Amino acid sequence: MAMPRLTRLPVFLLVSVFLLLADALFVALNYWQDKQDLQTTLEQEGKRLQTAFDVASEMTLANMSQLATFVANDPRVRDTFSQAVEAAKQESGATDGIMTDHYRTQLYRIVSPSWHKMTEDYYVRQLHFHFGPGSTSFLRVHKPEKFGDNMDQLRFMVVDVNQDHIPRTGLELGRVYAGLRGIVPVFDNSGTQHLGALEAGTSYQATIQLLSDAIQADIAILLKEDRVEKATWSRPDEAIKADCGCFVEASSSDSLRLILSTRQHLSDDSLINQAKTELVTTPEGAFALTYFGIQDYIGQKEDRAEPVGQVLIWHEADSLLEDLKQDTWLNISVAFIGFIIIEFILFYAIRYTNRRLTQEVKRRTAEVELLNEELSHLANTDTLTGLYNRRFLMQRFEEEFSRASRENLPLSMIILDLDHFKRINDTYGHTSGDQVLRLVGAYLKRHSRSYDVAARYGGEEFCMLLPNTGQQDALDYAQRLCRGFPEYVQLDVGSHKDVWLDKRVPITCSVGVCERKHSDSAERLLSLADSALYAAKQQGRDRVVLYDKKDVLDSVN
Repeated sequence: MAMPRLTRLPVFLLVSVFLLLADALFVALNYWQDKQDLQTTLEQEGKRLQTAFDVASEMTLANMSQLATFVANDPRVRDTFSQAVEAAKQESGATDGIMTDHYRTQLYRIVSPSWHKMTEDYYVRQLHFHFGPGSTSFLRVHKPEKFGDNMDQLRFMVVDVNQDHIPRTGLELGRVYAGLRGIVPVFDNSGTQHLGALEAGTSYQATIQLLSDAIQADIAILLKEDRVEKATWSRPDEAIKADCGCFVEASSSDSLRLILSTRQHLSDDSLINQAKTELVTTPEGAFALTYFGIQDYIGQKEDRAEPVGQVLIWHEADSLLEDLKQDTWLNISVAFIGFIIIEFILFYAIRYTNRRLTQEVKRRTAEVELLNEELSHLANTDTLTGLYNRRFLMQRFEEEFSRASRENLPLSMIILDLDHFKRINDTYGHTSGDQVLRLVGAYLKRHSRSYDVAARYGGEEFCMLLPNTGQQDALDYAQRLCRGFPEYVQLDVGSHKDVWLDKRVPITCSVGVCERKHSDSAERLLSLADSALYAAKQQGRDRVVLYDKKDVLDSVN
């Protein structure tokens, strides 16, 4: 007996309502999952953006330290600064005495050419000489009319460097701006008397502008208002006091005002080194915002939990929300079709949607990973020679020494130093010196094996770490390097204004060699190789000296 029509209608309506609720729940669950996936993607991207920012900051700090070291090691700088210290003592510690002013002017004239090049090529904003102990300003190269102020309660890095003579880098608030600073001790030309400290610093603005272009996102640095007010004389034009109770120290985009309009205060919950990412909606669109706290030097030293400021990184997210919205409406439209069609269409729609999201995640992941690889390469490479830098060398040196000691394998170290390199710089200029250093880099890369580590150790000094290489093989290798060096590394001085004949000046080198069996630590091995190099210099240069097992330095012409 067929079901009466009046009976079938309520059943049909009941099933229809049930299917409608089931489809609505299905759509709701899919919408929730899509939002979760989107949030997960944004959080992963936020962590990678923070890594990119940290790497860029570390590279900037390393550059500042290297530039400060370069200036502080100039014999003319050391001699003039030493005379200034003595003059200040004779003038009862005054920084504005007649003789002190004289040496301040003389020091400014010495460093002024290098200072202008630093500002153009390395975005250096500050070069500052400090008397010790403590931190008393002697010469602000960037603002020579300002000097003599004591900053013991502000420039803690300078105070510590003048106290223990150890270089330092970090973020520190200053009189005019918050800077990424590298500070090194300055000694007299004998290297025995400590004179004071030299600081090279830059602002966040240049760093974040370069990084913003690389990661395709905008960046801003916010600092807490109370910390800024205590530190500075007056804020520069680019520092903006915002309603968030903070100062905008640097920003790569005017769209920061939209982001700040959604944040009433500088979040106290932004933990240092722990990025948070969220979607924010503004009248002009949606943005994916990543933020995390930053700490200055004194905060790191005292292990403070509260950050000195906050980094904001954001990019447009309208397309992501539009994708989410379109997918949701697609699911709702499909849900109003019959049960079989709903199941069929939703199956493929979900798969299609998930594929799109997965591809988007993979694409963004690949882009950020490629950026991280590039930043890692820059962090480990000397930009002038193309060789590894000292930091990477020492890291690999410790690893290879431990492995060689553990597995009882040979390991040799070669230290190579250019002969009379200062004469090249003095005669033909630093541009010619850089040309020679680049040729050395190409020469060492050309003659190194795939598992060797060729690095610029500092200045005109280079290191070759030779894993699985015994003393005799290392010696033979060093001899080949030394013999072929003048033929490959030649300075073309034909176009130099002081040279009237076309000619090429061959460059020679001195080489020190030592094998692991002579030492019980990586530091000792490096020291012995350096001793061999020193012996090569003492014996007339252009030669190889081997540190033998009897602690006797053998010269090999």
